Amino acid sequence: MATVDHYQHAHVADVRASRHRRRIRRTGDLVTGLGPTIAGANVIMQLANPRVGYGVVESRVDSGSAVKHPIKRSRTTGTFLAVALLGDDEDRRYVHDELKRVHDLVYSTAESPVRYSANDSRLQLWVAICLLKYFIDQYELLYGRLTVAEKERIIADARWLGTTLNVRPDQWPSSYRQLQEYWDDQLGDMAIDPPVRDLLQQLSDLSFLRHRFGTAGTVAHKVLGRPMNYLINAGLPPEFRDMMQWRWGPGDERLYARTLRVARALDPATGRLMRGMLFTYVLDMRLRRRLGLKVF
Repeated sequence: MATVDHYQHAHVADVRASRHRRRIRRTGDLVTGLGPTIAGANVIMQLANPRVGYGVVESRVDSGSAVKHPIKRSRTTGTFLAVALLGDDEDRRYVHDELKRVHDLVYSTAESPVRYSANDSRLQLWVAICLLKYFIDQYELLYGRLTVAEKERIIADARWLGTTLNVRPDQWPSSYRQLQEYWDDQLGDMAIDPPVRDLLQQLSDLSFLRHRFGTAGTVAHKVLGRPMNYLINAGLPPEFRDMMQWRWGPGDERLYARTLRVARALDPATGRLMRGMLFTYVLDMRLRRRLGLKVF
C-alpha cells in the first residue's frame, strides 16, 4: 500500500506534467510567478506550530512585524530566502548572525501560553521545512510532480534554508522520505489558537491595511482582500484550512483549476521575473552592507 504524501499539495495529483517544464538543478529553479499567491498559505503553516505562532503574536520586535511594517518585512523575508538559496558562504554567515541577533529578543514570558525561543533550532527547522514546501508547491502546481532524482537533489540543496537560521546540518532531512516522515510526525502537534488565527486572518484578507494606511488601506482591503484570502485558502493543505476554520468546496476547486491554467500560461514571463527579483535581494543586501545601511 502506497504511503500518502501529505507534504505534496493535494491539487498536484490533478496536474498534468508539462512538456515545457525546465530542468530543476537547485531550489531556486522552483521559483514561479505563482509563488506570491501561496506565500500567505506558507505563513499560516509556519504559525500553526503554537510556539512559532505565539512567538510572532507576542514578539516585542516591532520592526519585524508584517502588520506594522509590511514593506520592510517583505524585503527582509525576501533577503533571507534569496541569500539562503543564491548567496555565498559569506552572505549566509552574515544573515545567520543578523537573524540570531534579532531572534535573541523573541522569547516567551511568564504570561505566555506556551514556552518558546525564536532561536530554538527545532522551531526554526519547522519554519524551514515549510519554506521548502513553498518552493516545491509552486512548481508542482504548475508543472506537475518533480522526479525522484529532482526531489533528492532539492532536499540536499535546500539545507541552507535551515542552516542560515539556527538549524544544525544533522537536523535536516537526508532524503525526501525522511522529509515526509518529519512532516507527518509534526502534523499532530499543530494547532491555531484564536489570537494567532485573528492575526493570520488580518494578514490573509488584508484587513490590517485599514489600520496601517487609512483610507488607502481600506480600499485595498475591500478590492483585494477577498481574492487574496481565496488564493491563500487554495494554497493550504486541508488540515491547516480546518485550523483556520475556512471552507473549501467543488466550486473553489474548479475556480482554482482555471486560475492555475492562467498562471501556467503566464509563467514563462512571470517566473523569469520572480527568479530575477530573487537575485536582486542578494545584490541589495550586499550593497546595503557596503554602504553601512541596516539590512534587518
